[in-house]
Amino acid sequence: MKRLQWLCLFVCLIGGCAIHPVDEDAQRLQADVPPRFSESATGAVLPEEWNYFWWETFEDEDLNRLVESGLAANFELRQYIARIEQATALARQAGARLYPSLDFEADYELEWDGETKADESRDLQDTADLGFLLRWELDIWGRLSSLRRAEKLEVQATIEDWLGARLLLSTAIAETYFEIQEQRRQLEVIREQIKTNETLLKLTSLRFGQGQSSIVDVLQQREQLEATLARVPQTEARIGQLEYSLDILLGRAPGEGNYVTSNRLERPSPLPSVGIPASLLTRRPDLRAAQKRVLAFDYDVGAAVADQLPTLTLGGDIEWTGDPGFGDAVTTLFAGLAGPLFDAGKRRSEVAFRKARLEEALAGYSDRYLTALFEVEAALLEERKNAEQLVLVEQQLVTAQKLLSEARNRYSQGLTDYLPVFTSLSIVQSLERDVVSARRSVLSARVGLHRALGGPMLNADPYVMVSSSK
Repeated sequence: MKRLQWLCLFVCLIGGCAIHPVDEDAQRLQADVPPRFSESATGAVLPEEWNYFWWETFEDEDLNRLVESGLAANFELRQYIARIEQATALARQAGARLYPSLDFEADYELEWDGETKADESRDLQDTADLGFLLRWELDIWGRLSSLRRAEKLEVQATIEDWLGARLLLSTAIAETYFEIQEQRRQLEVIREQIKTNETLLKLTSLRFGQGQSSIVDVLQQREQLEATLARVPQTEARIGQLEYSLDILLGRAPGEGNYVTSNRLERPSPLPSVGIPASLLTRRPDLRAAQKRVLAFDYDVGAAVADQLPTLTLGGDIEWTGDPGFGDAVTTLFAGLAGPLFDAGKRRSEVAFRKARLEEALAGYSDRYLTALFEVEAALLEERKNAEQLVLVEQQLVTAQKLLSEARNRYSQGLTDYLPVFTSLSIVQSLERDVVSARRSVLSARVGLHRALGGPMLNADPYVMVSSSK
């Protein structure tokens, strides 16, 4: 009994002392963090605490409704919820290994010799057994606690994956929404152009009938009308495809409904202040997930290192046996020490493998951060240039409209043929469509900027989503 007491005291002194400690607050990023972004952003200032959803900045109730519907019903997000449940179950399994396990066994046995004798009462015998077995692997070197912490970090990383998927889904819905608006506006512009072309075709046909113009003028205008008419089916097909895509993003069958009815394409609010590059590490879900997986791999290294050392197991059992009742009790206590003697380098190779995997994760984490910097810089540059292009295209359209008006006046006065009118008309109608596309490009660039910044997105509780989906 004294030996057992000394053994328990020894275990209490060294138990849980991990031989590969992990500093979770250490700087894991191997890339340099610049003090500021190259592309400057001026305008509205983002709050220090992101307590709102990024799509609310567009002040579009239809967009808000669609994004919220998609976040609640999208099936890809439900897959992430299931992955969170799986990771949580594995973490519970890893945590359970730190505690003793208690099993029981009970059996009843009936035996007879197959012969029956009048004066023999022992040809039929029965026995009963009931026992409990307690086993406990002591976490001397921190192997079990490292495995548990690694699994918990994997749960957190999986939750970050889910939050990142929510961000990507919201931006996909917004981009599809704005492109549907663009195509609807394009269709309106094309139909207005068709009316203009029909009017001009009647005018050129009338002048041709009066001998004031040639058949070439009529054919040119007819070709312009037919080319404009040919744009209608293509645009309508694109609208239908986008609406089907939006249905899928919303978790619905294609063709269930028309969710976009407006085509206003209003300009977004002023470009927000994007903060400093270091803030991406805490704002972007994918970077948070990568950082947690780096820590999980570091704990896995510790578990592999500890697996090279002996393990100590304590336990005992108690068993009641009897014929036929539980008359006798047998109690056993045991302590077992087991360790590797020869495994041909298997455990060392496992440590080397997990260290290499950790180095890979560190490099991937740093590379992902550089990619995030690029995405923000590219989004800022794209928004600035798209805004400049929109201004220039709108100015060009104003000039082209003046040129078309002057050409039509000169043509109606007989001072020139129809070619200047035809050329100016083609330029104006092309620019009208370009302006619509440029306005949508500005909106898409803003969506891309929010995606690159990581939101803002309110961090929802996945466990609430789990319970609501059941």
